[in-house]
Amino acid sequence: TRWMRGASTPLRGALLGLLLERPGHGGDLANRLAARLGETWRVDTNDVYRLLEQLESTGLASARDEPKRSNERRTHLVYHPTEETSEALTTWMETLLPREPVRLGLQAKLSVARPQDARRLLIALRAYERECLVLAQLVCPSDLHARSWTALCMECTRDAVYAQLQTEVDWSARTRQRINKFLEHNG
Repeated sequence: TRWMRGASTPLRGALLGLLLERPGHGGDLANRLAARLGETWRVDTNDVYRLLEQLESTGLASARDEPKRSNERRTHLVYHPTEETSEALTTWMETLLPREPVRLGLQAKLSVARPQDARRLLIALRAYERECLVLAQLVCPSDLHARSWTALCMECTRDAVYAQLQTEVDWSARTRQRINKFLEHNG
């Protein structure tokens, strides 16, 4: 289970699931991952290649040079599941992952802010709020009946992300109000 350590564990786990659905080259897997996780995740193709190499080094993926569809003379590295992939995905599904820290950058700034930083904090908090609201619009869950298992899972993921973003917006607004109130009383 050493592959389940670190901040990239959710992406590695999701990549295992995609490999079990069908093999793919790094760019294909990055696109599929981005489509499944949605706009709120920043999926970088170079990171996906790095994660695939890690999965390969632990025996959870295998890579083979295969001809490109558009040009039979050229090849690309296509990743496939191994005999261990399915069991690893099952283990990942059964394992509670540690809660990710939220607002880490803003919390770090708040922890060392000086009074003269109040205006900059207010600007950063407002910008964060706007970003969360934009992302929330992109993942707003639907009340429609899901027609497939994949659609149901994606809808549940959207719902979870939407709820987290709403919580972030509420926290940011409360924090801005508290800072503004402090500034009013302490000028």
